[in-house]
Amino acid sequence: MEYDRNTGLDEKEEITMIELKASIGLLLLAGLLGRSKGNLRSLWRTSPLESPIFKATISKSRFDKIMSCLRFDDKRTREERKQADKFAAIREIWSDFQDKLKTCYTPGLDLTIDEQLLGYWGKCPFRQFIPKKPDKYGLKFWLCVDAESYYVLNAFPYIGRQPGQEKQKHIGESVVLELLKPFYDSNRNVTMDNFFTSVPLAKNLQTKNLTLIGTLRKNKSEISMEFLSNKTREVGSSLFGFEDNLTLVSFVPKQNKAVLLLSSKHHDNQVDNKTGKPIIVLDYNKTKRAVDTVDQMCHNIQ
Repeated sequence: MEYDRNTGLDEKEEITMIELKASIGLLLLAGLLGRSKGNLRSLWRTSPLESPIFKATISKSRFDKIMSCLRFDDKRTREERKQADKFAAIREIWSDFQDKLKTCYTPGLDLTIDEQLLGYWGKCPFRQFIPKKPDKYGLKFWLCVDAESYYVLNAFPYIGRQPGQEKQKHIGESVVLELLKPFYDSNRNVTMDNFFTSVPLAKNLQTKNLTLIGTLRKNKSEISMEFLSNKTREVGSSLFGFEDNLTLVSFVPKQNKAVLLLSSKHHDNQVDNKTGKPIIVLDYNKTKRAVDTVDQMCHNIQ
């Protein structure tokens, strides 16, 4: 136990469950107060600007001691386990966290899958650099989120290839199938962007009683030339294609630009009378921002 290794016999005082729960609760409170990135010890300062609940709950010295001994992994076997799993240090607690996400909430009929980059500048073998993201450097997670409540239903980190693993193929499809395992045969719909969307994935999900709405990259071999952008297509026009219970729509939002969406949920060429946009586009826009909202909420409390 980390406490036994870090504490001498003369100063050893058993950590009670009440103290442990109180310390973890204060960590959660610090996050809610937007203080998780600062020096937590400053929360014990005597100042009218600081919440008195920290000093009233536990002394600063006792909190520091508990934090120095708090571990969720056995360091004695970690290096051996990392030879096969780069995520070994927190694999066990993350798996428990995933299980709780699934059991504590029943989602609605619409799910969203996307990536999230959580800012992190420390040393990590799978830290990512994504220049278009606000944090740029961080840990990338794949998320499955309830489209209405923004509750995270399932998530796991992108850690690249494991030691000895061959080069990964069809990453997007593998991620979607892994995230949706708890929802197979639930007749739900999942919305995703063009990194994930493909015709084979849509057909695969159909066998699991799940539907898909997603933007589609224009370089897919199954897309006919007439669905792509050209100068002759009228702004606001839509072109539909139907095959194997799948619907492809090409919508022209502005001159010489076409947006492609694939759906296994819609089976007609219905267009909204007010906006002139296909219903597929409206449903996509309605459900696509769930992960973006989660990301925004995470940044607001940092």
